[in-house]
Amino acid sequence: MGSSPPPPPPPQIAQLLSQFPITPKPDPDGPIPSQTPIPVAAPPPLMLALTTEICDALHRELAPSPDDDAFFARCLRQSQLHLEALAAQLRPNSSSSAAAPSLPLPPPLPPLPPRQEMQLSRDSGAGGSNPSTTKKRARPAAEMVRVANLAPADHLHYRALVRRARLTFEALRVAYQRQEPAAGARNRVDLRASSRMLSAGHWLHREVRIVGDIPGVLVGDAFYYRAELCVVGLHTAPQAGIGYIPASLVNEGHPVATSIVSSGGYLDDEDTGDVLVYTGSGGRQRNRLDHHADQTLERGNLALHNSYLYGVEVRVIRGHVCDQSPNPNRKVYVYDGLYRVVSSTFGPGKSGRDVCKFKLARLPGQEELGSKSWHTAKQLNDAMDARICPPRYISLDLSKGAEVLRVPVCNKLDDDRSPLLFEYTVRPEFPVPPVPRPVRRLRGCHYATGCGSKCRCERKNTGGLAYNEDGTLVMGRPVVYECGALCGCPMTCVNRVTQRGMKHRLEVFRSNETGWGVRALDLIPPGAFVCEYSGDVVVMNDHSGNALMEDRSIIDPKRFPERWKEWGDASAVDPSNRGPQFAEFAGPGYLLDVSQKRNVACYISHSCTPNVFIQFVVRGNEDERYPHLMVFAMETIPPMRELSIDYGIDGYLSAS
Repeated sequence: MGSSPPPPPPPQIAQLLSQFPITPKPDPDGPIPSQTPIPVAAPPPLMLALTTEICDALHRELAPSPDDDAFFARCLRQSQLHLEALAAQLRPNSSSSAAAPSLPLPPPLPPLPPRQEMQLSRDSGAGGSNPSTTKKRARPAAEMVRVANLAPADHLHYRALVRRARLTFEALRVAYQRQEPAAGARNRVDLRASSRMLSAGHWLHREVRIVGDIPGVLVGDAFYYRAELCVVGLHTAPQAGIGYIPASLVNEGHPVATSIVSSGGYLDDEDTGDVLVYTGSGGRQRNRLDHHADQTLERGNLALHNSYLYGVEVRVIRGHVCDQSPNPNRKVYVYDGLYRVVSSTFGPGKSGRDVCKFKLARLPGQEELGSKSWHTAKQLNDAMDARICPPRYISLDLSKGAEVLRVPVCNKLDDDRSPLLFEYTVRPEFPVPPVPRPVRRLRGCHYATGCGSKCRCERKNTGGLAYNEDGTLVMGRPVVYECGALCGCPMTCVNRVTQRGMKHRLEVFRSNETGWGVRALDLIPPGAFVCEYSGDVVVMNDHSGNALMEDRSIIDPKRFPERWKEWGDASAVDPSNRGPQFAEFAGPGYLLDVSQKRNVACYISHSCTPNVFIQFVVRGNEDERYPHLMVFAMETIPPMRELSIDYGIDGYLSAS
């Protein structure tokens, strides 16, 4: 039966075959061919043009199989990235930051469990472990969840958990710092504090792996230490730039990145705010911008590449240089919200070495970029220094020069100018008590340069010094005793912190939520003095009655909850760090009337999860019935963040 002749080869193959002479196979039954050697010219080198189609075909051929060895699979993925980079260069109008070629993606991750899968114990507030019985570090769980649709009460609950964890971290860090003030890089007190909290089971959300937003953490929250990021669950590694869920904890067997810390430490990094080009980890020496070796697609780099393939959102934390930071790196870290990895490429970087580059775009519908708020605050401060009134500001200084720093007033909502109608008073005028007879000579301390542990005023502070060298409060007390007018120490004395006035800029602003409020224009460290709460002093006596309260704005100092007890308390993690037993303090014997006279503190709004608190302060030989109401920061307060204080309203309403 006849058969049709074979089809001719394609033109490309025919052109290739024409370059090589074809010698037919000799017939075994034919005559013996001549033994004279036939000179054959050397074949020309094989030259095939590399096209994007060939790159795509090879990319598909190199796709790893689920049965491949892990190391072999990583090599295949790295080869695929090389091909993607080559294909991007071959495409017209391509650039190094072009998106990856359109290839069939792996099957998406299964939908993450809904909110009810993440149940935190409201008693423990952390990983659910008992600090007194935990001896081993709690292992991270393999369950991945995404938290959404929280009720307002849940938001407050998780915010309180985050605040409690940060308070504990700061208390431990300060305690270790006071024990070992010269601790080096190998014995950093922030790492010791986070490690102690991890061992005690007080890292938040260790029982689940959260993808997306962390409940209780707000966009714009600022942190001085990477270790603190790990304590609240924002990041997973105190030193690595990419936080990810290992392959062993993911059902599909692929690691997935959930967070990155971008500090601009790589030569190929680019940042415009809403779009971030992030260079992977590895291949760079410490404190150098350029790469000395090629990066590899493994660990965090591989996890971030998988987040691109699976479409998993990533938490972005930016590191900013801050000269006031206690961090040895002089950095402050700001949470800027959720981003999605829109491209993942691999190829030569600016240093000539192969690097992994990931392009991330910020997801819409979030609060304003935290880093942008810092820029806005800096512009406002520069304008104030130049005496330029920004738009919609009704005053450059509410205090009219009475405060050390200007207090501007901003109203972008309406024409209300009521703060300008009150008389500004920096500090209250307390009544002078009658001098008993016979007159006893009142004396203060006599240190000419500065006070220490032997100072007469300092010895009144049970439990040691009241302030650290940087002026932050060591621990909360019923009352802090500072040096006074009769003391010989200068105003630079470490025990005169509140007498030197405001050190951090504030502004009064009009708000839809709180009417008039106060927000920071500077970064305020935790434990730092903010301002004094001031007004007209009203002494209650038998003739006062309730008529005094009518038609007046009255502040009762005794109504402020004892939030000072939370500052400097690390006993939940370290029982040996329990504070001393303080002597009984009767408390203030006066009220503040802010109907006519007031200062910036009177505009601070109420919150049951506040970021500032009231600490009573008595100076020198002052009457203890009239302590000053001093406002201190309860956490790191970033610029443009509103201040809030607990006025005891919730407890009063519950009692009523």
